[in-house]
Amino acid sequence: MALLEFKTITVPDPPEVTVRAGTVSDGKLSLELVRLTLSDVSFLPLTLAALPLGLLTMLLSGPAASAVRSFIEGRTLDVPIAQPLGTSFPVGGTEVKVRLDQPEVGSHNGMLMISGTASVS
Repeated sequence: MALLEFKTITVPDPPEVTVRAGTVSDGKLSLELVRLTLSDVSFLPLTLAALPLGLLTMLLSGPAASAVRSFIEGRTLDVPIAQPLGTSFPVGGTEVKVRLDQPEVGSHNGMLMISGTASVS
């Protein structure tokens, strides 16, 4: 156990993140972090040595949540896609490969949708 140890508590638990899908390629999916629902970040002291800092952390719980929201919202991150968008399956004694070319990100009834032109070989 560390000398100063805290448990992090968030409201809501877990925080809610709204993302907007951007572009997709064979190597990555770009996501924009639109909104972070986080109203409180508290640090509960778990050791005696951490107790004096406990009061200070309680006073900073609201500003800490605001700082985290400001840091997160509006950022774009790339999620790596390990393999090209496609699949393969056996038909008789032949392997059929289906690949999605020129993928585009969209939405349909609130769900993420990736569309494009399929090529079959």
